[in-house]
Amino acid sequence: MTQGTDAVDLALAELLRAGQLPPVAERRRIRIQSGASLRRMGEELGVSQTAVHHWENGVDNPSLENAVRYRRLLDQLAEVADGEVAS
Repeated sequence: MTQGTDAVDLALAELLRAGQLPPVAERRRIRIQSGASLRRMGEELGVSQTAVHHWENGVDNPSLENAVRYRRLLDQLAEVADGEVAS
């Protein structure tokens, strides 16, 4: 492989890693404990609240792009839910 290809492979691997979601029960726990509504999460992610509900309950899986955004939002909400964000 060339150096350019290695960079693409690394970027793809990082993207796939970022798109790995926590277990279904954890997704719901994070949202509820942070106080976020399905509607608000949908607005934040640019999807319907139904889509978030389906992702949260394992009914459907988000696209890779949406999974990365959803994971980042869940990570941020987990900080709030777990009291890690300074007031």
